[in-house]
Amino acid sequence: MSLWLFGYGSLIWKADFPFNRKISGYIQGFDRRFYQASTDHRGVPEKPGRVVTLLNSQDPEAKVYGMAYEIVEEDRPKVEQYLDFREKCGYSKISVSFFPYDSGGAHPENIETNPMKVITYIGLPTNEWYLGPAPLEDIATQIASSQGPSGTNAEYLFKLASAVRGLAPSNYEDKHLYNLESAVLHLLNSEKNGS
Repeated sequence: MSLWLFGYGSLIWKADFPFNRKISGYIQGFDRRFYQASTDHRGVPEKPGRVVTLLNSQDPEAKVYGMAYEIVEEDRPKVEQYLDFREKCGYSKISVSFFPYDSGGAHPENIETNPMKVITYIGLPTNEWYLGPAPLEDIATQIASSQGPSGTNAEYLFKLASAVRGLAPSNYEDKHLYNLESAVLHLLNSEKNGS
């Protein structure tokens, strides 16, 4: 049986595993937040970066846009093994309902119309890499100055913001993500200009 996997962070643009097809869309009742430490990808143990996790939202209608991937049965064991390793720092697997949304209006015959069950990786507040909330300026400063084996933390933020804009409706507001993008851009530009 196929497995459907939902990506809401780097999995949106970096699906480096075999999949049969992908569908853009959203899950409901969650907020995307930069509350998880990254000591293995976008930071190092002595200077962690921040990456996204999902939190239960106070708004049951809140949407988090991302990408769902269909992994065929024969690829499941190796893909799950790979993802369990990739998401090893504090992430747990949960099952959620995914609502397809085709932002480009292309190939409607390939889009499912009903919610689908998908799995996703979530950093629960009880895991040891959970950093939790902080003032936006503090999170922005940490992201602007962190780097790990996969690249800078700022690159992760910018790629995520760009990817979400590309697959969500134009009126979709992911305020936490977009406000952080603006704050980190401001910090990096200030550094570059020496102010």
